[in-house]
Amino acid sequence: MVWLNAIRLDVNPVEAIVKVDDTVDGIREGTSAGCWAVGLAETGNYVALNEEEILALTDDDYERKLERSYNILADAGAHYVINTICDLPPVLEDINRRLASGEKP
Repeated sequence: MVWLNAIRLDVNPVEAIVKVDDTVDGIREGTSAGCWAVGLAETGNYVALNEEEILALTDDDYERKLERSYNILADAGAHYVINTICDLPPVLEDINRRLASGEKP
């Protein structure tokens, strides 16, 4: 899907694309396509709770679920793992810095 979207939107180079996803398959799709991959840990499939359910967790349970989610996404090859989409702007700034210095995913 990344390649199809890049072609349809005429986006190039592919290393300028940032794939944000909350699944192992989505992260792998991004890295396989040559994109930067960012995993969403807290609001994703591996915590799998809504805000009310997250707030009802004990601190230990919350940390355990979040750490598990981070580990799964990092092990899948995510270049970055963040809690929520709200944490994305600084990651994009860092990716832009890295691209400007010639680095690729």
